[in-house]
Parts: sequence; structure tokens; C-alpha cells
Amino acid sequence: MNDIGRMVQQIEISGTEVLRKPEELKLIGRGRSAVVFRIRDEQKVLKVFYPDCAHLAVQEASIYQVLQDNNHFPFYYEGGEGYVVLEYLDGITFYECLRRGIIITDNMLLQVDVALQYARSKGLNPSDTHLQNVMLLSNGEVRVIDVVRFRQSKECTHWDDLKMAYDRYYQRRFFPKKYPVWFIEMIIRLYRKGFIKMNERK
Repeated sequence: MNDIGRMVQQIEISGTEVLRKPEELKLIGRGRSAVVFRIRDEQKVLKVFYPDCAHLAVQEASIYQVLQDNNHFPFYYEGGEGYVVLEYLDGITFYECLRRGIIITDNMLLQVDVALQYARSKGLNPSDTHLQNVMLLSNGEVRVIDVVRFRQSKECTHWDDLKMAYDRYYQRRFFPKKYPVWFIEMIIRLYRKGFIKMNERK
């Protein structure tokens, strides 16, 4: 058993809560399917799926392997039962940009578009691309993360809707660029419940 396998065996998760983990791991992220740890002294992260989502690890690993030739996605190192190991990204999500007031630019959106178009060229269906799944790195580059749903068949309009909101509102000169978490979460909930719609498509 390699070091990764040993660390994964020492992790205990109940539902979405991490009850136990080895010292080498630092919890840095939590999503609806998995938790993410940074591996101490390495530029790598360990993404461990919740017990009821463990089957998604194989799916995400296969998608990252398809995307390996494009640097708009994190580098994939290895995977195993219920986990994947990826490149550590030094940056913040677009969600955090809104919270801190860091301006999201046209170029940042363009980099996401390029990444998603590349995925489509590989026969994938980019899905679930939202504020928490796009990262601005410290060097100004953008990465798309959490690609586990890139093989679903249904159409996902999350990214198109975000771009439309950007065009209609965010980029206006006097429109606020910084928002409290409660406001961002309220908008997200209203969007998910269908109270906020972006019906016009370019």
C-alpha cells in the first residue's frame, strides 16, 4: 500500500463530516460530493468522496485523464477507491472573489470558456460550472475544478447564466463588486429554486 492509500484508510467520514484524518492532511475544501485535503509538504491535494458518493471517484479520474493535455484544469496524479489526487492550486474561487471584492474580468471569463470548449472537443458535456468550481490563481490564470459531472447528458446552463448576469449587471461601472456571504447565498438559493431566471441566450 502506498502513502496515499494509507492516508485514505485513516480518514473517517460520517455523512459530510470529517471525524478523523492523519496529521499529513489539512482540510481545505468541502463540497456536496467530497472533501479536499492538502497533502503536507507537497503541491498536491487529496479529494476524498463521501461514502455514498465514493463511486464518483472513478468517473472523475477518467474525466481528468481526458483533460490532461489542457492547463485550464488541475493536473491529475492518481486515483483509487473513493479518492483522486490532484495538483494543488494556489488561488481562490470566483465565489471568494465576490466576497473579497476582487474584480472578475472579461479575460477571466474567456479562460473558462476556452476550458469548457476544450472539454466539449473531447466529447464531454461541461456541467455544474459555477462560482465555487472556478479558481483564480495567484499568477492571474484561471482553472476549472470539480469536473465529475462532465459526462452527464442533460444540458447545464449554470455557466451561461453566470456570464449573462456578468454582462447585464456585474460589469456595469457602478454595480457593486463586493458582497457579504449572506447576500451571495441568498442569490444562489433563489436561482436554484427558479426565482431568478436568465432566459435570453446569446
